Amino acid sequence: MALIIVGGQAKNVGKTTLICNIISVFPDLQWTAVKVSNHHHITENCEVLNEGPGWRILQQNRGADHSDTARFLKSGATRALLVQADNHSLEEACVSLMQAIPAETAVIVESASAAEFLKHDLLLLLLDSEQSDFKSSAAEQLDRADAFVIRDSDSGVGQGVHGSRGKPVLRAFPNQLDPALFRMLETRLGTF
Repeated sequence: MALIIVGGQAKNVGKTTLICNIISVFPDLQWTAVKVSNHHHITENCEVLNEGPGWRILQQNRGADHSDTARFLKSGATRALLVQADNHSLEEACVSLMQAIPAETAVIVESASAAEFLKHDLLLLLLDSEQSDFKSSAAEQLDRADAFVIRDSDSGVGQGVHGSRGKPVLRAFPNQLDPALFRMLETRLGTF
């Protein structure tokens, strides 16, 4: 199993778009795409797979829904899951999540906070130099991130990274992957 985590400094920074771009560029992989949230979303076309105190895992069915998990399916994911877990139950939810995913699957997870509990092959942290908000879950992953992906259309690459900590600094584009990110993913996923 290959596991990629995409975290972001704040809401609406482009995590879902980045994940959809990754899925669409590697269509031969049987992707399970997962969104982790610490609050309950109104869900359409979903079924509950498992739940416990403070958490539940839902599977997105194909339909006319415009949720992030529906976008994962539209980009080519075989399966899309939504994990809703409060902060105290996230570890238990992550254990249950990994038990629900077949070993031959490529997994991509949207969540900085889940990086603490999931053994990942690659952790990408999406940053936006134009946003001042910085979630504590993302700040905690700065040292663990394998690369920073910068969303900043006008400024130069890396302007939003406070001393890139010796890690690759890549670009986020709305409809494609940075060629350097493509090569990094190809290398990591090539062994899968």
